[in-house]
Amino acid sequence: MKKIFIILFCLLITSPAYAGTTPLFDLWKFFKKGKIVKSAKLIKIPSYNSGAIPNEFMSLKDGSYKNSPVKIDALILFPKKGEEPYPMLVFNHASGGAWLFSNEWFKFDRQMAKMLLNKGMAVIFVDNLTGRNVITVDTDQAQVSTYSYYIDAFMTLEYLSKDPRVNIKKVGITGWSRGGMNSLAIAEKRIRDLLVSKDLYFAASLPRSNECNQSGYFKNPQPIKETKILMVNGKDDDASHAHLCEEYGAKMKANGADIEVITKKGWGHGFEANYKPEYEADQEKWLECPPYYIEDDGMANKDFKIDASCITYGYTIGGDKKAFRGMFQKFFKKNLLN
Repeated sequence: MKKIFIILFCLLITSPAYAGTTPLFDLWKFFKKGKIVKSAKLIKIPSYNSGAIPNEFMSLKDGSYKNSPVKIDALILFPKKGEEPYPMLVFNHASGGAWLFSNEWFKFDRQMAKMLLNKGMAVIFVDNLTGRNVITVDTDQAQVSTYSYYIDAFMTLEYLSKDPRVNIKKVGITGWSRGGMNSLAIAEKRIRDLLVSKDLYFAASLPRSNECNQSGYFKNPQPIKETKILMVNGKDDDASHAHLCEEYGAKMKANGADIEVITKKGWGHGFEANYKPEYEADQEKWLECPPYYIEDDGMANKDFKIDASCITYGYTIGGDKKAFRGMFQKFFKKNLLN
């Protein structure tokens, strides 16, 4: 993720001045009140930590996740155009953390946010890490469980449901890598039903560069049929296997999901980053690890085991695939603005 970005993290980790300070402060400067932004505010969203892998879903099922409350940070922005209640798009970050939103090499999310604000859509950027005293999980994915992110997504939806400025039937979600995992997990009824009201759902979801082998998804998905999903992965992704997401998407579709899965030749991990692909040797990956999924009884598959020897390092990030912009805009305009 560009060496300058990694160096920045190292400085932040060692600097007490940044302790507990969300990177969303840096993002805020890109969205000053004016031509397209009516209001911008940093907020705290009540959430929880899930149990540790492989008991993440069981901590939801038995309610023990409630013993570990946290408050996550978010930057919520409302447009000058349009009328209340506004449609809303939730942006989730990758394992690099919320610093990605304001980094010079990852402009895509904030550029799309500005475009949507200009069309009359509200947006919210979520920081899954700072409230947990973590800056990045790039080199240690186990620092924050995947299901903690999934909980955050539904707690964000519940928070938005209490804001009269938000059209809760027109809330979308997107993200890449870990943010992509989040954006697909929100379509599982059994996760939603244990966390929030069954009346709540995301209207549209666009997972990108998703990881479908180590995500703790259900072996037999029970999709939320109201959620329209477009999952986009790169065929050349050496951090996540696109064919596994194709298979899982087909399984979701067979079970009633409104989902389209697109795999693009020549695209890799983080294909929307505004630089050509670069190999990053210190990025943790789990491609050689056994699959991790949830059975119908809520337990992880019996053949799953945590084995540090299967964790390897190094994959390619970047792409500068400008063609994706039109795909992204068309999907959310169609499903949230119309």
